[in-house]
Amino acid sequence: MKTKKKALKIIGIVLLVLLALFCIASFIGVQILMNDTFERTEPPEAGLTSSILYEDIEDRYDREAVSFLSGENRLYGHLYCPDNAEGLVVISHGMGGGEESYLPEMMYFADHGYQVLCYSNTGCWDSEGKNCVGLNQSVLDLDAALTWVEGESRFDGVPVFLFGHSWGGYAVTAVLHFDHDIAASASVAGFNEAMPMILSWGEGMLGPLIYAEYPFIWINQKLTFGDTFDLTAVDAINSTDTPVLILHGDEDTTVEFDTVSIISQKNCITNPHVQYIVCGDDRRNGHNNLFYSQAAHDYAEEVNKIGEQIDEQYDYNVPEEVLREYCASIDKFRARELDEGFMGSILAFYREAVK
Repeated sequence: MKTKKKALKIIGIVLLVLLALFCIASFIGVQILMNDTFERTEPPEAGLTSSILYEDIEDRYDREAVSFLSGENRLYGHLYCPDNAEGLVVISHGMGGGEESYLPEMMYFADHGYQVLCYSNTGCWDSEGKNCVGLNQSVLDLDAALTWVEGESRFDGVPVFLFGHSWGGYAVTAVLHFDHDIAASASVAGFNEAMPMILSWGEGMLGPLIYAEYPFIWINQKLTFGDTFDLTAVDAINSTDTPVLILHGDEDTTVEFDTVSIISQKNCITNPHVQYIVCGDDRRNGHNNLFYSQAAHDYAEEVNKIGEQIDEQYDYNVPEEVLREYCASIDKFRARELDEGFMGSILAFYREAVK
């Protein structure tokens, strides 16, 4: 009997030790996972990208440098076309991007008479921060940007509009929890809440194991963001009567349409000034392809075929000079031509909001 009790005691101690080791390993592993997922991002190198950079349009669009603090980090950006008088559009970018990632959209708004504020989030491009911190950081950075706007007397009486994609799509809705005067907000491919989004991504990387790490992820992010971690887009939208336009692709596999997206929570939204656009057109119903015209997608397919041929020719080790020549051959403006119907719906929504 004593031998049995002793054996059970030993088993219990071993199990407790294993549980303790699992918890320690999980806390460490989750922190490593967060650091990798939200690592610092850098701007693309000129001459090695098909994206439109400011150097491609500086002769047509004036801008002035701005900066402001978000927590302890100083964020940098620019105010484009500061003499325009229709209003101010503030753009919140997606993960991996920075202030120039949405220059086609900036150009569209500027061409229709708006000033546009673009900035890089914490840990992105020229802004300070050792990394991007987490999914909730975008709303804190947008709050800081809007606080800067409100501190500038030149914006007194100027209607402020929000535009955000993905990480930014969450920000431009969740920021409605904060006390800012927003005329209207357009959220593209935004997620509703940070934790389900983290689990969705994590399942793609770790499979079902990610759910065993749920409490450790929650603790990690709660310690990082405090109450901000609990902010949801739906609660923010319902807390105000601000007009909100929600756009989402029905084949989005990054912010899944039926699960973690804002639009999947449509039945929980009570704000009567919310409108929805489901993007279902072929090649314009994913996560990153919503903005562009069918002609742009046709051209991109041509360019990509050439790129694939070059990759195969050099066994996927393309010399830099060849890559630069290939990038120089791309018509950036043709490749990034926006879909007028998509952007026009946002513009019309903004204009209707201030009638």
